[in-house]
Amino acid sequence: MNRTKFLAATAFVCLAPSVQAQTIPRYNVEGYCQQVADVSGGSAMIFNGCMDIEQQLYNALKPVWAQISGKSRNYCDEVAQVSGGSYSILKGCMDMETNAANAPRSFDY
Repeated sequence: MNRTKFLAATAFVCLAPSVQAQTIPRYNVEGYCQQVADVSGGSAMIFNGCMDIEQQLYNALKPVWAQISGKSRNYCDEVAQVSGGSYSILKGCMDMETNAANAPRSFDY
């Protein structure tokens, strides 16, 4: 492999994770909402409501996802995946992280 191809391949490998991280995660929303509905006895109303909420919050996050810090995106994605992947948990985490970043605490002696 010549030097130019090697450098191009190396750049692609190094940049690929950052490009991917700027894309909002894809969760199995149907599976998550089915789990939520199953807890309430398999309610179709709960499933549909969950799907509606997840869609609304995905739609709210999608246009601003790349503007959120990578550290917050990674942390909140991990938090959201603990429950099986939920955009409502992801959005809640993002809101709390943003609020915390905008109001840093200091320690007084």
